[in-house]
Amino acid sequence: MNQVVALAYCQENQTSVNKILQDFKNTNIQFKLVSSNSHAEPSIFNQLEHFDGPIVLLISVNFLRSLSCMQNTLSLVTKKANNLVPILVNGTESDPMTSELKEVPTTIDKIGDIIPYINYWQSQYLEARSRKTEIRAEEAEKMEFENHSNLLRMLSSEAGETLRHLRKFLPPSLVECRSLKNKYQLLQDQLIEFPFQDNLFLEDEPEQILDNDLNFPPPFSIPEYTVFEEEEIDVAPSSEIDSGEFNFMSSSNKDSVSEVISEYKPTLPIGTTDLTLPRAEQAAPEDSFTFETSVTKVEEIVKEEEDEEKEEITIKEEEEKQEEQEVEEQVLPTVETESSLEAATSLYKQIEKQYPKDVERQFFHLKLVLREAESEHQKIGFLQHFIERNGHQTEAKLALSKILLSQKKWEEAKTVLEELLLIEPNYGESLYELASILITHFPEKMERAGSLLKQCIKQSSFPKEALYTYAIYLSNISNKPYKALEYYLKTIEVLPNHKFAYYDLATFYLYEGEKKIAREFYLKAIQNNPELKIPENDLAFEVDTI
Repeated sequence: MNQVVALAYCQENQTSVNKILQDFKNTNIQFKLVSSNSHAEPSIFNQLEHFDGPIVLLISVNFLRSLSCMQNTLSLVTKKANNLVPILVNGTESDPMTSELKEVPTTIDKIGDIIPYINYWQSQYLEARSRKTEIRAEEAEKMEFENHSNLLRMLSSEAGETLRHLRKFLPPSLVECRSLKNKYQLLQDQLIEFPFQDNLFLEDEPEQILDNDLNFPPPFSIPEYTVFEEEEIDVAPSSEIDSGEFNFMSSSNKDSVSEVISEYKPTLPIGTTDLTLPRAEQAAPEDSFTFETSVTKVEEIVKEEEDEEKEEITIKEEEEKQEEQEVEEQVLPTVETESSLEAATSLYKQIEKQYPKDVERQFFHLKLVLREAESEHQKIGFLQHFIERNGHQTEAKLALSKILLSQKKWEEAKTVLEELLLIEPNYGESLYELASILITHFPEKMERAGSLLKQCIKQSSFPKEALYTYAIYLSNISNKPYKALEYYLKTIEVLPNHKFAYYDLATFYLYEGEKKIAREFYLKAIQNNPELKIPENDLAFEVDTI
């Protein structure tokens, strides 16, 4: 019985497809080749929606930049996750200098590998929108443009999520799959009942077979030693030492090792317990002992002892003097051996070494360093160093984005927040911060800002200010005043001292003709924010000027 396996790919990667077909040509596996040439044709997901077998998905640079291949790929990697076998293959692209096709590797294991694809689809969508004015009046052409534009908008919003799901598979490269060590292991796991043979997949790495007729040298013969017999040693009756403890070798083997032993240890007669050197080696000098010489030696010894005592006193005095100086330096505030930043940095480095896996503890001490840092440039340097070592720490990335915002580096801050959302897509604060940046500095991304705010306020923990920002978005951008009213009311419910929400409510009711309600909200607004009380507003809301 043949086993059917779907093989989904981009047509620019036909060479990789041919290699896989060649590897399995002697098996009962039948491949169903699936690709898509145009976004007008059924997508790969639509072709495989009702397919129940394993799906080998070849991921390449070409695939990730192909409109027809990426269409509905998010549905493919989520709904067919249990059957999916993603494999990374080399892509092809044209050399800008020679216009020749060259192979390029495909990597998605790092966040930096994913960001270019997200930016690619966003730029494709923006470029398409910029050509809207070029579309003629024909209805068919307008319809085609809108369909194409909507598809690009969908891909620009789904690209990051699609790649995030693909990264979870930790896809191997095609070279790894074809190796003898791997043997398409991920596909084998999908085909449990399929009898894989050991002689397959040998095209790239032929198995090395050892020749049994090789002339190896004869094995080294281990010499046989005779069992040592215990000797009877005469030991004095007062000795409690067992003679067997000293019987290390027979008399026949003593001569063969005596030369080696004599190089590092003096020989002792068996049974001797005194380990002091023989008397001959401890003999006194040849000078004869007299009373005069003994007195001279005593005087020399006394003098040496006095000199040593004086030296010890001098060293002790110097140590005491140094200690007094250190105490004075600690007492005097004007004399500091190290700055607060240096002290905080030193402690942070110590925590890094002592607790290499405790990221939260490290980040707490990093915040102490940031508190003492003298410039924003220093803070960015410390945060980037920490993020390089702990790339999945969300608070560090959020802190970095806020510093970049304070320096008006909108694009860099947006990139950091996009990376953060790839790590934790439902992190409320990062959703809010990114949406705020898009609304303020990227007007062409208003739709994405709205979807981010909507996603943000669905989280169990989110910045309450997001309610007001979403209300502003609904009122001023989406032109949904009644929906905005709902979120203005939610804002003052959780933030009763909000400086602007009451004024927006007052304005809404004033335009609706409800002057009494509008006046109530205006009075509350100027109570929270006296700067709103100006003659024009007092006149509009019929409040007496003071």
